Amino acid sequence: MKHLLLTTIAAVVLVGCGKPNIWEAATTGNIEAAKQHLAKGVDVDAKDENG
Repeated sequence: MKHLLLTTIAAVVLVGCGKPNIWEAATTGNIEAAKQHLAKGVDVDAKDENG
């Protein structure tokens, strides 16, 4: 039972820890991540749920 609980917690944490989007990278000063997003062709004018 303890193993199942730990496995479930680990899975939830890993799923929720995806790579940051370009806006998160920019606001946290993660220049390398922002450069990677730009190199992939991310649309910097794309709208999200906040506009």
